Amino acid sequence: MVKTRVEESLGANPGDAALNPADSVAMGVPGSRAPRWLETSSGRPFRALAHRPYKLLMMAFLVNQTGFWISHLSLQQLMVDLTNNAPLMVGVLFFALFIPAFVLAPLAGVAADRFERKRIVLASYLLIITASSLLATTTLTGVISPPLLLGFALLMGTGFAFAGPANMAIAANSVPFEDLSSAVSLQSVANNSTRVLGPTLAAPLVAGGALGASFGIYAIAASIGALLISRIQIAEFVPQPGDAGIFSRIRSGFEHARERRPSLAALGIVAVLSIFGGSHIALIPVFNEEVLGTRELFPWMMALTGVGALCGSLITGFRTRSLRATGVQTGLYALCIGAFATTHDWRIALATQMLSGFFFFWLMTNLQTVIQQAVEDSNRGRVMSLFQVCWAGLLPFGGLAMGAMANAIGVVPTLEAASIITLLFGVAVSLRYWRH
Repeated sequence: MVKTRVEESLGANPGDAALNPADSVAMGVPGSRAPRWLETSSGRPFRALAHRPYKLLMMAFLVNQTGFWISHLSLQQLMVDLTNNAPLMVGVLFFALFIPAFVLAPLAGVAADRFERKRIVLASYLLIITASSLLATTTLTGVISPPLLLGFALLMGTGFAFAGPANMAIAANSVPFEDLSSAVSLQSVANNSTRVLGPTLAAPLVAGGALGASFGIYAIAASIGALLISRIQIAEFVPQPGDAGIFSRIRSGFEHARERRPSLAALGIVAVLSIFGGSHIALIPVFNEEVLGTRELFPWMMALTGVGALCGSLITGFRTRSLRATGVQTGLYALCIGAFATTHDWRIALATQMLSGFFFFWLMTNLQTVIQQAVEDSNRGRVMSLFQVCWAGLLPFGGLAMGAMANAIGVVPTLEAASIITLLFGVAVSLRYWRH
């Protein structure tokens, strides 16, 4: 099968040109056979669903990520139960779960640009299935301990680290370039819809203490996701020629992001938001017990955060992607964190978390789309691994720092500090990009 390249212009700068990776690799329904509704302004965000490979990918996302969110809430609750609600240990759990994204994602990006992407995803799922199965077994038999829990979280995080860049690259490869924005937006929508469904399903399990069953459900969900991924048919990935070493390839991905403006600026914004904004989620179970006085509210709070995230992801498909409004969105997100930190009313807490989910994932989906549209497919895995480092890879440092601060000065002052820093950053971004 011949692989062609078609250039698309994203702006007036020479570095803003991007190659079309998917006109030849997408094997879905041709545009001429797609429903006419998809050609309208209201149907534009859903155009990617006209392509069968992308539909299979979304089905796998929905099933696997629902299982992830069920297990993720149970992971946090299990650490709270094992350590008598120690904020520092909850931060350490976040560190173990997400540190592989920081350390291994660059290698995963090199692998995604050098080897068959679908096989990388399947191997990653196999590791996740193994880790979640062992976690379920040790929890149900009562032999689980904080060190074991951290070890299993580390294994699961390793699977996430290698699956991420390859998954994002497959999403881009499964649609034509003109549907790429729809693909990125819908991928985030699918991901965040599980942030609603997963916590909703997890609520009775967490409330009833059936945490081991949660991990077993994730093992089953990951198995179904792997089966669906194995059925995706796209053209075989042709890696960029060259025998450069691993570190040279990692460096070339960074250089490519710098050349393809505004990719590097978008990555920087993602990094700051993850450290000072996204990491606040590590303290939510502690906040619920210490401030709101309940443990049962935690899964419902996460579900409503997912409702906001779902809406924020979907709105990106209707709007132009740019850095111009990022500062304002960041400021609004910071205000939501601040309002959450200062309330003792569970209704206000739920509302502010839903709004924070909306603004955070509107931001992240917008930034990911900007990057995906700017890069060449031969460097896509490496650049998207940088996105994963800046997002998930920095969460462990932010979560660990917030856990340590909350342990020292309290959970409320820590959240208030995160809100102020994020707000100041939003002002700085607005001043920098408002005229662009």
